Amino acid sequence: MNPPLVDDGAPAQEVLCEVRDRVGIVTLNRPASLNAWTSSMATRYFDTLEQLADDAAVGVILVQGAGRGFCAGADMKVLKHIADSGGATGDREQRPYWFPLTIGKPMVAAIHGPCITVGLQQALCCDVRFAAVDARIAAPYAKLGLNAEVGIGWLLSRLIGVANTLDFLYSARELHGDAARELGLVNYVCDAADLFERAFSYCAAIAASASPWSLRTIKQQVYQDLMSPALLPAFERAEAYMLEALAGADFAEGVAALREKRPPEFAPLPTALTRIQPWPGE
Repeated sequence: MNPPLVDDGAPAQEVLCEVRDRVGIVTLNRPASLNAWTSSMATRYFDTLEQLADDAAVGVILVQGAGRGFCAGADMKVLKHIADSGGATGDREQRPYWFPLTIGKPMVAAIHGPCITVGLQQALCCDVRFAAVDARIAAPYAKLGLNAEVGIGWLLSRLIGVANTLDFLYSARELHGDAARELGLVNYVCDAADLFERAFSYCAAIAASASPWSLRTIKQQVYQDLMSPALLPAFERAEAYMLEALAGADFAEGVAALREKRPPEFAPLPTALTRIQPWPGE
């Protein structure tokens, strides 16, 4: 299976979307600039995620970049304007950069080529990451006289630990696919030619077999547990979710399908549940 066709066009085309086999495929589509991030791209991307979250035909979301890379970071024209203006950022997308964490469906990133600064931050806001062997993953803030932006320090430290995060950010070095996997930044590594197929097959298998309610609840539970200072609140949340699950239609269907040796037929996720709150107590 080939990746979706892409073209570099007007702002409305900065992000493309299609649905196949219950997988919403989102393509960052500024290939001439290695999908460099702009405010308009952010708005289009977040709007697309909201649409897919509310689409009953979508179970899992796959994010990729068009052309030669995933996302090479902020657009250089934007960076030059900010530097020349003494730090004025102009109009910005009002939703936070971690907005993808609030989408109540699994999100998977397929990373090839450059995945740098805000591009890496957005990949980290996906739940699972595939990377091509030739992926170039970096956060060179120290070489730009910047701090670690938009929560990337929080995301990195929880994925790879404090010491590894500081080493990665201090050195500003570039990681390829295998090194990123060894560090824990990505889950799977494959040849660039196989990247889309591998990531899509993973997404399609989950979308075809898993309960949408379970996927949504597990995502919220894991991120809330990540922020809990102690075991007891996490245990209590798990107990509450379990009581809800045992009384739910998806559990009854899952047990029936297991007993009857057939694939389960779960109902789509209700629109009221398509967003999650990843922070405990809010």
